[in-house]
Amino acid sequence: MLFSQARKSDVVSTDTATRVARVDGFVVATGPARVALLRLGKVTTEGSLLYWDDLQGFGPDAATIADASVIRAPDDELERRAESGELEILGKRVLTERGDELGAVTDVDFDVETGVVTTLLTRSEAIPGQRLIGHGRYAVVVSA
Repeated sequence: MLFSQARKSDVVSTDTATRVARVDGFVVATGPARVALLRLGKVTTEGSLLYWDDLQGFGPDAATIADASVIRAPDDELERRAESGELEILGKRVLTERGDELGAVTDVDFDVETGVVTTLLTRSEAIPGQRLIGHGRYAVVVSA
């Protein structure tokens, strides 16, 4: 599934069968590249972060969680950066470790079962997710 397809998906609590949030963004961890956190909007409880491991499922119509208690507020600097959107990779420049620019990330394909990033997409190429080395405020870095 692509980030562009999954963004704006409802997050539904299975214990109450109600919508408790909406997916607004994704935070990708490296080594191996996988979705680590979902940044949420339109949250009906406290907090705006959801760890991938707290999901029960992620499908084309909704993401499901056991209950809203797994949605949390940031409690460290990394989570505050995630909540602010700073760690989003969409739109960031893609540079190789040698400094060659490959364009900007236009979308990301990920496995909905595991959260593993399978492909980073730019206008000109599809970059295998296993090439992701790191990312930050300025760029996404991939192996050459």
